[in-house]
Amino acid sequence: MKNKWKWSFFALAAVIVIVIIVIASLIFSGGEKDFDKAEQTGGSLAGKKLFTIHTGKEQAAFLMNKQIEEQKNLDLKVKLTNQMKLFGRIDVFGREVVYQMSMAPEVLPNGDLALHEKNVQVGRLNLPGEQVLNLVSNSVDLPKWVKVYPQEEMIHVQLTKMNIKKHIKVKAKEVDLPHNNISIDVFGK
Repeated sequence: MKNKWKWSFFALAAVIVIVIIVIASLIFSGGEKDFDKAEQTGGSLAGKKLFTIHTGKEQAAFLMNKQIEEQKNLDLKVKLTNQMKLFGRIDVFGREVVYQMSMAPEVLPNGDLALHEKNVQVGRLNLPGEQVLNLVSNSVDLPKWVKVYPQEEMIHVQLTKMNIKKHIKVKAKEVDLPHNNISIDVFGK
């Protein structure tokens, strides 16, 4: 009887050792090829469209305002209606005055946005867009990806040069504010 228990013990120990060896070999073998392939695939998406974001005016305004908040010394808010409205405050003779600029967005062929000035108000006074944009370009510290062209009464928002994440870039696809349709393509970088 002692022999039978002895052999049963060794058989059970052998089964446990075999199970441990099989589990260890499954854990530590393979996978490297799949990992290397996954790494290669990620690099091949540079310049290719990853997905498209479809959103509305309210969500887009929220994201734009968050991006603007990250810029230092830029007191500006965006509201999207049938046009893009920029609101800000400037100091005139020691008093804070609110200004508003209405703009019509246009998607450029490269995916950037051109914002065409339609109306500028400082307080309740309507002002010529060229002079106001000239003042803005000379006195406001804008991000590098925003260019102001006073003579054309236009602001060029270079979405393709905007620093969002280091592995992605964005391009405007459609901005149809009256129909609440904004589409942005996201590309690998």
